[in-house]
Amino acid sequence: MIRIAAVLWLAVVALAGGYLVQRLHHGLAFRTDLMALLPREQQDPTIQHANDTVTRALSQRVLLLVGGADRARARDAAAELTRQLTATGLVEITTSGFDKDRLQRLGALYFPYRRGLLAEDDRRRLLDGKGGEVALRALSQVFGFVGMADARLVQRDPFLLMPGFFASLPLPLSKLTLDDGMLSMSDGGTTWVLIAGRLTDEPYALDVQRRLIGPLDEAVDRLGPGLEVLRLGAVFFAKAGAEQAMSETSSIGVASTLGTVLLVLVAFRALAPLWLSLLVIGVGVMTALSASLWAFGELHVGALLFGVSLIGVAVDYSLQYCSEIFASDDAPPRNRLRRVLMGITLGTATTVIGYLTLFLAPFPGLHQIAAFSAVGLVAAWLTVVLWLPLLDRSKPPRHGAGMLAAAAGFLALWENPRHHRARVAVLGLLAVIGVAGLIRLHADDDVRRMQSLSAGLVAQQQRIQSLIGSTGGTQFFLIQAPDDETALQREEQLIARLRPLVGQGALSGFQAPAQYVPSAARQRENRALVHAQLDGTLLDEQVRQLGLSQAPAAADDSGPVLTLAEARGAGGPLSFLSMLLLDGTAGETLHVVTLDHATRLDLLAQAAEGLPGVRLVDPAGDFSALLAKYRNRAMLLLALSAALMAPLLAWRYGIKRGLWVMLPPSLAVVLAPAVRALAGGAFTFFDAMALVLVLSVGVDYAVFCAETSGSRKPVTMLAVAMAACTALMSFGLLALSDVLAVRHFGSTMLVGILLAFLLAPLARSGMGSVR
Repeated sequence: MIRIAAVLWLAVVALAGGYLVQRLHHGLAFRTDLMALLPREQQDPTIQHANDTVTRALSQRVLLLVGGADRARARDAAAELTRQLTATGLVEITTSGFDKDRLQRLGALYFPYRRGLLAEDDRRRLLDGKGGEVALRALSQVFGFVGMADARLVQRDPFLLMPGFFASLPLPLSKLTLDDGMLSMSDGGTTWVLIAGRLTDEPYALDVQRRLIGPLDEAVDRLGPGLEVLRLGAVFFAKAGAEQAMSETSSIGVASTLGTVLLVLVAFRALAPLWLSLLVIGVGVMTALSASLWAFGELHVGALLFGVSLIGVAVDYSLQYCSEIFASDDAPPRNRLRRVLMGITLGTATTVIGYLTLFLAPFPGLHQIAAFSAVGLVAAWLTVVLWLPLLDRSKPPRHGAGMLAAAAGFLALWENPRHHRARVAVLGLLAVIGVAGLIRLHADDDVRRMQSLSAGLVAQQQRIQSLIGSTGGTQFFLIQAPDDETALQREEQLIARLRPLVGQGALSGFQAPAQYVPSAARQRENRALVHAQLDGTLLDEQVRQLGLSQAPAAADDSGPVLTLAEARGAGGPLSFLSMLLLDGTAGETLHVVTLDHATRLDLLAQAAEGLPGVRLVDPAGDFSALLAKYRNRAMLLLALSAALMAPLLAWRYGIKRGLWVMLPPSLAVVLAPAVRALAGGAFTFFDAMALVLVLSVGVDYAVFCAETSGSRKPVTMLAVAMAACTALMSFGLLALSDVLAVRHFGSTMLVGILLAFLLAPLARSGMGSVR
């Protein structure tokens, strides 16, 4: 029967291996954005929709700044890089539209409605009854040192209301000027030329990053010396993050595997236990990867990074089995398995329960980690139970007395009455550490600190911002209204509150649809102001001062006004407004006001107070708040995980003994964050999720100790020590990650596993052996 099951398991493993080979042949799909690891739950679907839309638009931006001392060479290089980006088929260039034709089309759009379109300064003067100042401003522009108006414009717009409105439009890239069809600027003798575009595909897909950045890097290299290319865009940060994660995955996997190999060779001094352990690890990881790709279609590199640490747990079961060769009797393989079967089965069940608990958190990335690890552990257990007794030809070793003596000495610390005072001292010290650490424990849920951004790219971003002005931020105001007109009127109220905040430094600027297309009510009010303050005597005087042959024809202020529908037409000069106008539900209109370099979110939030349908949205802040909520829920998951393990332990040991088995991992769960707090570490969601796994792995060690008795106790303790070492090498290495979320997870696992091992013998206190 066992042989039939072994053959069936071989068939399953072969199918998993074949599927993995097929996926490798066609290319594996990985995601690299941190947000894919974060929760998708959102209490307000409207805000979630706005978040997704704005975040998607921001993540698709691609911006290059080409600089050189030679203007012509910098322009040629920018043209070459533009052609290269276009050739990839992944980028739609947007700076190509900044030409005279576009400006003419913009003028053609606005000019018929010019009497209703006023710059804020002109509008304020007219509201204050200072029409003469508007007339004087126009005269100074016409007769000033640099005249800016041609005769035809002055003839039809003698107060130059249209140029004033043009000048008031928000220009985020305010330091750039149009130079022969290219947006450029000069700084310290260097000419900088802007290339801006929109990525037409997913910026966080590894394949897209490879197809875009590879050819771009080659094109930059071909430019030669004397030119500098700065770049900005989520796709560049994602590529750097993916390379870092893949590098860490490889390094941790190699280090963990080599460490495990070295440990097994040193402990057993034979190749058979080594290749049996590697077989268990290989089958576990391969089956887990195959099943995860089949279930999810793609994997996040973070899930892969966490999954590599599975090596440190999967090897536990083979080590428990192989360590039985150190027993005093020369038992055959089937008897060795029988001795450890209950222990590794309970250990697998409790650990899988801990991993599967992660499914209750609405984190896609954690679901992948849970599936990867649970499948891998079950596969490792099946391999030990079904294959190892059939493949094992190990003979009792001639060494091991020293290791067994050390294991027995460690057990004596917890079991020998002579060491009672030492035990009390150790437990007292741990209690002091726990109390002191818990007092210092503090939470930090800022999602912006959960990822490691490339220092080089951050420096380029800062330099780009200093050269060309603000490049936009992630915070925005969401305007909800029954129609566009109401939304525009609410924006105008908000704009009036935001302008003073720009002067106070709370933000550097903003963009709102109402700045480009005022509400119909505002346009009609402006027309009335122009008629009341500028027409008549002041207009006649302005015509005389300008030397015009006749006044412009009387305006029909009862005509139609400019609408958003007309302004946002596809391919038009204001087509970018579509980014600020979202699709709402039936009977609902959604507008967005984007913010540049917002530094005082408290003042911005106050600006929205009392305005119906207006609220500040801070995606990073919202995610941070959500992480805080799920950090608290993770502690409930921890309690649930313990509650699910308890019936298994009570069934095996009874209620009292089951509580003793739960004591060591429970103490490790309490003490791990306390030790981290004493070292200055904050408590995050990822620390909380690590505690779920500390409990699972710690129960493993406690079960192994509870299952042993008599002369087998040193053998079991030796196996537990080796298991703890492999876990520390895999999970502990995560503490060296440059990604803060991974580092927190790894650090808590490192401390927790060490404590779980040190306290594991407590599971035997007050218990007899379990037969």
